[in-house]
Amino acid sequence: MSAALRKFIFLFSIAMMGAGATGLAPTVAQAFTPYRLLLQAARSPEQPLVFVQDKRLKTNLRKALLLAEPETALSVKPYVAGGHGYLVGWVTDDAQRSALEAAARGVPGLLSIAVYLPPKPTGEDAPSATADLTLKAKVVAAIGIASGAERTNIAVEVVGGHAVLLGAVHSAADIQAAVKAATETSGISGVTNFLHVPLAADARPSRGLLR
Repeated sequence: MSAALRKFIFLFSIAMMGAGATGLAPTVAQAFTPYRLLLQAARSPEQPLVFVQDKRLKTNLRKALLLAEPETALSVKPYVAGGHGYLVGWVTDDAQRSALEAAARGVPGLLSIAVYLPPKPTGEDAPSATADLTLKAKVVAAIGIASGAERTNIAVEVVGGHAVLLGAVHSAADIQAAVKAATETSGISGVTNFLHVPLAADARPSRGLLR
């Protein structure tokens, strides 16, 4: 194990303990860090403490959504990056969207909420989940080729042919490359960009695509 990796594991462990000290509920993960979580943290451009806080906030956000609108568990996905929350997916109507937004805004610690929640078409206009998954794979591949997977940390969702990009990346160039790649992907009808670059004090090189 390299000295750099040992240093990162030490800092990440301190961040896990610090998350509990800042009012976030302690969990088993503080005593045992799964390898996948550690790998994601190593790839993130955020500092370990910010990464851990985002994970906690995402868990709390998901719980709030399930309590408010349980039937959206499979149709709406929550994300948190840099303390900012995002909701992506299908809703039945404007009332359901409003209920989800209100529930998200009630989660302590979230700095803001942004959504991409269109009403789901029905009948002949009903979207194809298979087609969206195929397009998602194409967008992920295109972003990897355009910007280099080792320099990006991007989650992709496709909703009715519309691509939504989320996460924290290392530079504005990463954002531009990702948006361009998604926009130019055949079959994509539009792109919503929720990517951001952490403050200089928090940023560090990112590696790998979020899944």
